[in-house]
Amino acid sequence: MPKPLTIAMLSIHSSPVGNLGTRDTGGMSVYVLALAHEMGRAGHEVDIFTLRRHPDERAVSALASNVRIVTVDSGQPVPPAKNDLHRHADDLAAAIETFRSDNGLAYDLIHSHYWVSGQVGRLLGERWKRPQVITFHTLAAMKNSTRQGKPEPVERQRAERQLVHSADALLVACQREKENLEKCYAADPERINLVPGGVDFERFHPQDRAAARRRLGFDRKDFILLSIGRLAALKGQAQIIAALAQCDDDVRLVLVGGDGPADREQQRLQQLAARAGVAARVVFTGSIPHRELPAYYAAADVYVQASHYESFGLVGLEALASGRPVVTSPVGIMATLGQRQQPGCHLTDGSPAALAAGVRALRDDAFVWTPEEIHEAVGEFSWPRAAAAALAAYRGAIRQRPSDAACDPPHDRGSPASHSGPRRMAALDK
Repeated sequence: MPKPLTIAMLSIHSSPVGNLGTRDTGGMSVYVLALAHEMGRAGHEVDIFTLRRHPDERAVSALASNVRIVTVDSGQPVPPAKNDLHRHADDLAAAIETFRSDNGLAYDLIHSHYWVSGQVGRLLGERWKRPQVITFHTLAAMKNSTRQGKPEPVERQRAERQLVHSADALLVACQREKENLEKCYAADPERINLVPGGVDFERFHPQDRAAARRRLGFDRKDFILLSIGRLAALKGQAQIIAALAQCDDDVRLVLVGGDGPADREQQRLQQLAARAGVAARVVFTGSIPHRELPAYYAAADVYVQASHYESFGLVGLEALASGRPVVTSPVGIMATLGQRQQPGCHLTDGSPAALAAGVRALRDDAFVWTPEEIHEAVGEFSWPRAAAAALAAYRGAIRQRPSDAACDPPHDRGSPASHSGPRRMAALDK
């Protein structure tokens, strides 16, 4: 039986335990945390490294069985902005190496999330002689092609191109993102592994709509549209607001996400809603903890997603798992589900007119599918299945590298930063 692995998972720019729906925290955080949890349950050990943003943050925190989060410093008095972090890759890699050395650890593999982490992971991989696998989550070339929001920095696109060809394996969440890597960066298809996102089915499943509306204070007579995600031009909330103006007066829109009233994008969207005459029919909730989202899905009649680009689209999948039909632009996993005629998934081109028509179609066909039928149709997207796919990619990347004892041999120094119990040190697969 293969030995358990010890994994250095890098999520430098975004903490997986941050507030979902805020500027730099979203589906990637859910993905990283869920994947790490499943690896831990399977007996593998995972340290998730992220940037320390506040001086009082703990250096090491246990998140779950065999899973820890480790905060590291960039070497700067003030934590750098996301797009400047790559300039401090050397310092971040050095901080991770110091943690590894001081605690006598030996990692079998590096799994980097996003291009910034990829830059740090490349340096660590070279030092440790260990493979790096990368999940980009989004690609600069694709984001720039939408012409939504500020262009991504040139340094990002250049770094992604380099990392695509230097990484030992690339992980993507859906077939369309594999095609994007090949098209934008001429990625080798043989090194691309499909590791889809998943759903926590214990949390997301059909629930009583009336009870959810009472809990949240929503009117039981309204027809409620729901959209969840950080507020940004790329996410298409402006198109949903414009679509709302083409819907009946009893249709309401609940937008979950953003940094609250001071969020500039929320202010812009509020102005758009006022000009469209629907300000009174739009609710901005701000960021909502992931554990509280099931009530919002349950309270909604239709989930609406109008993103111009998604590398996967976890929230749409969560909506379907909650038994709610989805009107969506053809992006990420929603494009795949729509093309195979997934129950409850209605594809549109993302324009306001098409979104409004999709809402009307689902309202007219409200009883075509039961919530249970919609839920059951996405049962393949479980986190254990995703973790199994990731593990297969890990072991494949390890097999491509010869065993190398570049890291210091593991030992127990009794450091406060170490696990409370014995920490297994898995060797590379021979």
